[in-house]
Amino acid sequence: MTAWSKLLVATTRLIDLHDSGHEPGSPFVQVSQESRRGLRDGYWLDLGCLLLDYLLDVDFATNSAFVSQSRCLAQLRETYPDLPHDDLSFVINLLATPSELHFRQLGVEDSAARASRSTKRTALIEKQGQTGQVRLTASGRQAVTLASQVEDLLYSEYDAAKVLAALARGDFARVPDITNQILLAIRGLTQELRRVRENPTREGKLAALLDNQRHYHNALSSIQRTLLDARAQLTAPRLMERFAEWREAEQAASGEEWDLRMLSSAIGRVLTAIENLSRRLAELLADIAEGRIQSMGVVDFADLARGLLNSAPPAALQQALVARLMPLHVQVAVPRMAPLIPLLESRRAETSHAALVFDEQHDAAPEDPLLARFLEARGPALRQRIQREPLSLPAALAEGWHRFEEGDCLAQLLNTFVDTQLLDDRLAVGIDATPFELTLADGRCVRGAVTPSLRLSDQDDPQ
Repeated sequence: MTAWSKLLVATTRLIDLHDSGHEPGSPFVQVSQESRRGLRDGYWLDLGCLLLDYLLDVDFATNSAFVSQSRCLAQLRETYPDLPHDDLSFVINLLATPSELHFRQLGVEDSAARASRSTKRTALIEKQGQTGQVRLTASGRQAVTLASQVEDLLYSEYDAAKVLAALARGDFARVPDITNQILLAIRGLTQELRRVRENPTREGKLAALLDNQRHYHNALSSIQRTLLDARAQLTAPRLMERFAEWREAEQAASGEEWDLRMLSSAIGRVLTAIENLSRRLAELLADIAEGRIQSMGVVDFADLARGLLNSAPPAALQQALVARLMPLHVQVAVPRMAPLIPLLESRRAETSHAALVFDEQHDAAPEDPLLARFLEARGPALRQRIQREPLSLPAALAEGWHRFEEGDCLAQLLNTFVDTQLLDDRLAVGIDATPFELTLADGRCVRGAVTPSLRLSDQDDPQ
């Protein structure tokens, strides 16, 4: 997973929230999976990410100068040799077209004022109208920079050095934020180790951990040494004097109270997380070396159920399962409503301001459906025809039983062969294995692999 993929994973659900049409205050809180359009192969996304990365490199080299699309095409063809210029033009036009983003302003109590904020500074590429040359916008430059910073623990040792820099400059308020960033990276790797231990079938991630184990140990050791040095500096008399002066100024400006122990505890939390991560990593490596990792997989409940069917468990286990799984009272079994709510429509209908008035006195009599009128008019003659001899479907079509009221009732005639009780309870359908093909007068062709026929139950089977 690339840095761009990690950035998109972190922001996709926020975009879904922004685009949601869910009505505020609605009790229907169940959420279904979003249906996304596209080719579902990552082609356009990969082109866009490669283009943005290249434009950032050019941006540094040329001091934010425009670059021609031919240079962009030559760069992208190193990855996609047969890339047409039209595909590049489409990506550029899409990334250069802004989309409005609505948000709420912080610090405003009025809900109407909070909801009226929006921005269209979402275009990632700026395109010249005459020449078609392109460069990154401020938003695009920020997006590429953010994506390049979505890294793992291997690069967090440089963040630890920022703690020393913040202490040297007297920027004490930045220390908790920096340590929280390191703590997030450590906790992310810790959770990844736990998932690998619980599911050893993730061979790709397990192999990556084994390949980078030395680098992880080196990074953890470097972070630990840097933070220990920073915590030691907190006890230096000169730094304590500077912190006391900064605390008084900060309290006078913002009213926020600071204590030197807050910085020490922030660093201490990272050191404790490093110890836990080192222990988990050592345990994982020991389990892999001794072959114990294979026994820590996820339970296959389908295979467990098949095993219980083949061989019954011990009596004590059966009693424990029955006691835990059976309902307390088996006389009444009523389903709960909560599992059925997701099956209902999760969105309210749009509000309609039309007034609906129901007056039974002026209601028009409903018209009979065509099937009922067809059976009422042609039913007696059909029954008499079937009493003489069985009536096959090709014969019925040839005799014109599907024509009624100067119209076509082919579907209604076919219903009589599907539901024989429409004509008479004594009727049955006989099936002849002979296929048929019949062309009607209007040019339609009716084909069948077998030939059905209507007959009375006391008549001979036409097979």
